[in-house]
Amino acid sequence: MGKSLCLSLCFLVLFHGCICIAQQQQERQQNKCRISRLSAQEPSNRIQSEAGVTEIYDHNNQQLQCAGVAVVRYIIKPRGLLLPSYLNAPQLMYFIQGRGLQGIMISGCPETFQSFQESQQGVQQVGEQEEQQGGHQFSGDQHQKIREVQEGDVFVVSTGVGHFIYNNGNNRLILVSVIDISNDANQLDFQPRRFYLAGSPQNEFQQQRSEDAQQQEQGQEQEQEGSQGGPQESSGSNVFIGFNAERLAEAFNVDAQLIRKLQGQNDSRGNIVRVEGGLQAVFPQRGQEEQGSEQQEDRLHAHGNGFEEIICSLRLKQNIGEPRRADVYTPLGGRIGGITSFDLPILKGIVKLSARRAFLYKGAMLLPHYDMNAHSIIYAIRGSAKFQIVQNQGRTVFNDVVTAGRVIVVPQNFALMMKAGDSGFEFVAIKTDENGMINTLAGDLSLIRAMPVKAIASAYQISEEQAKELKFNRMEASIAPGRFRSESA
Repeated sequence: MGKSLCLSLCFLVLFHGCICIAQQQQERQQNKCRISRLSAQEPSNRIQSEAGVTEIYDHNNQQLQCAGVAVVRYIIKPRGLLLPSYLNAPQLMYFIQGRGLQGIMISGCPETFQSFQESQQGVQQVGEQEEQQGGHQFSGDQHQKIREVQEGDVFVVSTGVGHFIYNNGNNRLILVSVIDISNDANQLDFQPRRFYLAGSPQNEFQQQRSEDAQQQEQGQEQEQEGSQGGPQESSGSNVFIGFNAERLAEAFNVDAQLIRKLQGQNDSRGNIVRVEGGLQAVFPQRGQEEQGSEQQEDRLHAHGNGFEEIICSLRLKQNIGEPRRADVYTPLGGRIGGITSFDLPILKGIVKLSARRAFLYKGAMLLPHYDMNAHSIIYAIRGSAKFQIVQNQGRTVFNDVVTAGRVIVVPQNFALMMKAGDSGFEFVAIKTDENGMINTLAGDLSLIRAMPVKAIASAYQISEEQAKELKFNRMEASIAPGRFRSESA
């Protein structure tokens, strides 16, 4: 009886402690959203690799801390391979330019992409080597599914899932990745942590960690040096370097010389490496892949198949840049498309992010609106626009031009209005909810339009005729056509 009571008390204390910790983390996250001024962010760190560049936006910036995300941009040269890795949080990638291949690795999923002899139908070789060999394919290989990606694609990678990206095009492949470090799936801390599986790349987030966190890790590394008899690499390495080489050789059933390559010893190429001769891989044509994946996913959800089969077969990407994907279109104004968990089921309960892609023509205006249930991380793709963002007390927290390559966070419920410049404006907005929703403040579907004319007249101390003008003069729902005047005018 005494032991049972003791265990019960311990459980209650532990449970209460967990609740307190969770509440403290939530309070810390909310405190970071007490923002009095916003700014458009440029990359704060740039890492040059053999076949590309990694640009990191400072995730310790207050507005990124408020949204609970980290943002990274990758620029991959032709035949460049972003080394395989996994993260402690889910991420949503948007492909800005070029085309490539995205590999996803999940233990237990079948190696369904296979080739055995030469010139099999449906097998493609990436790079010039295919032409040099006259269509002859490499000898047998099999691997998990590889997906083709291109400009306009949104790609989802869940927490802890291994992945790599290869540029099989003739131009640079550029993508931006938003990592949701505040997601419940991240059980570590509010820091992005990338675990590389190859090479010895520099940790892109190491320089941005707080001084306390770095000092704590350095102390732990010094303790490990004494216990393991050697220094531990801290600036960059893959996960295999921390294992004993002999035991690792036994685990893989290979010789120690090969393990030294696996551990990335003396590898200075960085996190994006060149693939000599081009990558050889097996994958279907893009149209066949999308059609087959959507049909298979619908069938799995309809019949409630096994968990493992659903995870291995989930559709992970969708294009939101094509005109046919537009949800909103205004002639002479622009168009907006997007995805939610209704379009991509993996977003529901797993990744919990959504996205919108907007094209604003010259001088067009995105009417005043706010995000009802999410923060919005806006990445400017092309052109420029004048932004105005207003907080709950009516104070303007941002009033400036945002240009290509910059990132700005619009906190939940903060009102936003933007007007495109002379070159138009294109952006992608990542929402911190799987079904990001907005309310508009002007236009055909606005809150003003939802009110009776008499209520509008009384609220603003105007005549009913003026109230009708406020309510009905703007007929567009989200985008107003430009008047073709320059921004300076």
